[in-house]
Amino acid sequence: MTNATPPDRAEDDHHVHRRRDDETPSERYTRQISELLAETRVAAVGVQVIVGFLLAVPFNTELEGLQRDAYVVAILAGIAATVAFLAPSVLHRAVLHRGQAPWLVATGSRLLLLGALASAVALSAVALLVGDRVLDGWVRFLPLAWVVAWVGVLWAVVPARRRRIIRR
Repeated sequence: MTNATPPDRAEDDHHVHRRRDDETPSERYTRQISELLAETRVAAVGVQVIVGFLLAVPFNTELEGLQRDAYVVAILAGIAATVAFLAPSVLHRAVLHRGQAPWLVATGSRLLLLGALASAVALSAVALLVGDRVLDGWVRFLPLAWVVAWVGVLWAVVPARRRRIIRR
């Protein structure tokens, strides 16, 4: 019996998921579904707060031009993210006890990534809206650049770099 971490699950020593010899495929999928649903709950709350604040914007201020366009993109992307983050829970309820755990884990993971992408678009549009509203000249694009940089590094560069390390 070995405790070696499989190549596709390599992580640091503080948080290593090891395959357990006593975990059946059914138990593994049940655990993965629970983890997935917990992740979507956390993400959904964050994007719902953003959407909630965005809903108040047109009632408190007048938006024109770039601000209006950024607002529409932000609200639509925020709604898309909310739908994507809630979908795994809805799908789980819809196919519960029907032997669809592998499909649910795969589909839920894709939906979580889709929700993250929609959230990135919403956050970027919000940053553009705020920048255009409170700053002048080229500086108004700095909040957008800031968001794109953070999202790009943490959601694309870091995972891609880790995947390369894992493959070695």
